[in-house]
Amino acid sequence: MDIKLIVADMDGTFLNNESQFNSESFQLLKENCEKHNIRFVFCTGKQCERVESIIGDLAQDTFIVGDSATRIKFNGDFIYNATIENSKAKEIIQVIKDIDPAQTVLACTASGAYVLQDTQESEKRLVHGSFQNVIYINSYDEIEEDILKISVHDATGKCKETAKQIKHYESEVYIIASDEEWIDIADLGVNKGTTINRIQSLLQISPAETIAFGDGLNDIDLFKAAKYKVAMDNAYPELKAEANLIAINNNAGGVVQTLNLLLNFK
Repeated sequence: MDIKLIVADMDGTFLNNESQFNSESFQLLKENCEKHNIRFVFCTGKQCERVESIIGDLAQDTFIVGDSATRIKFNGDFIYNATIENSKAKEIIQVIKDIDPAQTVLACTASGAYVLQDTQESEKRLVHGSFQNVIYINSYDEIEEDILKISVHDATGKCKETAKQIKHYESEVYIIASDEEWIDIADLGVNKGTTINRIQSLLQISPAETIAFGDGLNDIDLFKAAKYKVAMDNAYPELKAEANLIAINNNAGGVVQTLNLLLNFK
């Protein structure tokens, strides 16, 4: 197995259900990867800054594909950004809020994740779990920047239905309900797979030299950028159907254990 690029989703994949990981085992894996000229990428809906906060010094020389693949950050510098034009994003947000005003809608920009001030406290805590820079507003009209992505959280689990109701926007933006509680909306043609293709082009690494790990429906696009497709045991059945390997679940450190086995690391 000739692997030069490792790509891992975070929530439900690399991180356990408490958003934690074994830093010692990952550091050892990363050191072994560096000895073999293998690059590591985190690919996640989380803000890049939030990923840096979680993994600390281990972010060094690690590519971070954040905000649902709309940004690439490497060693403190953003090397790629994809945005939705401001007025179009606000139009879509209004349609979503009209469908169900109780849904939490985040408008993510280079400055941070904008969320309404009157959002429930439980939802605010959830937002801070994925976003380091959160900005509270009274109205989405206050946002002047173009939007990296729109994220929708529905605690009642109706996101797949909401995604169907905004399907008419699919000719203008990329829409994915990654599970029952989350929708992500990015610029047209921007998804985990296409953004990983950008890193592959930059590093001159092919999909045939890439292994990807995931658990959600948005990782189906990620798998398109990798020959070796690993779904976690806790993954959605639809993703498992696309995989050529199933790893032990995220709470058992499945990403690191699988890589140590496949790459013959001690």
